[in-house]
Amino acid sequence: MIELEHIQFAYPGQSPLLKEINAVFPQRQITTILGPNGCGKSTLLKIACRLLKPSAGRVLLRGQDICTMKTKQFAQQISLLNQTNHPPEIPVEDLVAYGRYPHQHYGQKLTAQDRIIIDHAISLVKANDYRQRPVSQLSGGQRQRAYIAMALAQDTDVIFLDEPTTYLDIHIRFEIMDLIRHLNQQGKTIIMVLHDLNLALEYSHQIILLDRGEIQIQGTPQQILQSGLLDRIFHVRTHIFYEDSQPFYHFAKEQL
Repeated sequence: MIELEHIQFAYPGQSPLLKEINAVFPQRQITTILGPNGCGKSTLLKIACRLLKPSAGRVLLRGQDICTMKTKQFAQQISLLNQTNHPPEIPVEDLVAYGRYPHQHYGQKLTAQDRIIIDHAISLVKANDYRQRPVSQLSGGQRQRAYIAMALAQDTDVIFLDEPTTYLDIHIRFEIMDLIRHLNQQGKTIIMVLHDLNLALEYSHQIILLDRGEIQIQGTPQQILQSGLLDRIFHVRTHIFYEDSQPFYHFAKEQL
């Protein structure tokens, strides 16, 4: 379990971006951080991943402050799929192999067991057909699958994802989200930032709604909808309809 205790953060010379954040990311669930642009979603994710140090407060992983953990120890427990605008020229297989580095000694070559884990990760995301192609030559959906495979090769219990569906076509977004759900069903704890309200409501067990640097509510999608905070924060009107007991959501522009 990951706990955020009294987290505060401000970039140098700027007003506080995050104010007194307290939250829990439950094990083996999908937790999504939602909020308007500029509210601090990705910053909070980076703090939880130790990429940024909070101005105050601490992040606990199974009761231990992550700032006291050695880098390799931390990387063996948490992996991050970050946004990148500069995909590398290396083949997919080599990218995925980077995920094994936290489990290796300095100068050690990949072992037979490492190769098995890499092959399994590539197969799981269905990237075998392009495993030898440079990452820079892949489509957006293929590239995301490659990065997810790297996170899988890292073999951590917790995976953080920063807007994994950004810039993808609609059908590819659902493919990536189905893959993320499958990983969760295999026991992975998933924590992600999304900007798509529909995807967040459909795929999450828990949602943290962030606005103006503070958590407005944390709860199930149903609890978030019942609170009315989505409509107020995003200036929309939410409509829910059902087909075979499955809820679907439509967000309309707020009437002024």
